[in-house]
Parts: sequence; structure tokens; C-alpha cells
Amino acid sequence: MGCDAYGVIITTNFGVFDFLKDKQVLIGSQDYTRIIEQSSCKRYLLIKAAFTTYLLDIKEQAVSVYKTSIRGSSGEWCEEQAIYGKKSEHIKGFTAHYFLQFPFVKQDKFDLVFAGYERLRRRQIEEAVNALG
Repeated sequence: MGCDAYGVIITTNFGVFDFLKDKQVLIGSQDYTRIIEQSSCKRYLLIKAAFTTYLLDIKEQAVSVYKTSIRGSSGEWCEEQAIYGKKSEHIKGFTAHYFLQFPFVKQDKFDLVFAGYERLRRRQIEEAVNALG
């Protein structure tokens, strides 16, 4: 089963967010206004992509992750709030309050940092699955 998926490029007054251009953000003919929300203070964007919820700091041109799906090597998967490092931050001004436990990183470093998080979580998921049997 499959469907068309599309990335996005977001242009702001402070710069362009293009790290999502090759990621599955929009699925099929999904309306982008349902997945992209700007905070009331106008500093942050919330992107509810297909498998990850991103928070973008427009002013700092930085990216954080709120939720993501991690897939293990044997077909298992986990949808989780992303926790990586020791920093945390409360973001208000959306229809919901977001407690981030993934650091804001500049978008040119984001894929590298997120890949480190994914490797760690895959290893932890594999160890948990192996402990069961």
C-alpha cells in the first residue's frame, strides 16, 4: 500500500527552511493548512508531518522535534515524544502546549543530530525486543 507524499520548502522573513524538501510531509492531496500552524507570537511554526512533528524557530532558523516514529530492524515501531540530550523547553501559542525535550538545532545540522537520535533509539528498541525472547 502506498500513496504520493511530498516535501515542503518554507520561506520566512529570516530565511528559508528547506530541510523538509525531501521528507514525507504532505500525503496525497492533504491540505497544508491542516498540518502547518504558526504560533500566536509568530516566532514558531509547528509542522505535523506524516511521521514526525517538527517545531521550527523562525527567528533562529532552528529545528526541534516533538514527536516521531522510530522503526526497528525487525518491523517493530514506536511513536514517541523525542527525548535527546538534557535541554527542555516549553512552547506556547499553539492550539496545544508543547514540551520539547529535543534540542533546537540549526537546520543545516538537523539531519546529522536527528540521525544520532534515531541510531540510539533503534539500538534501544532492538535491545528491548531481544530481552523479550
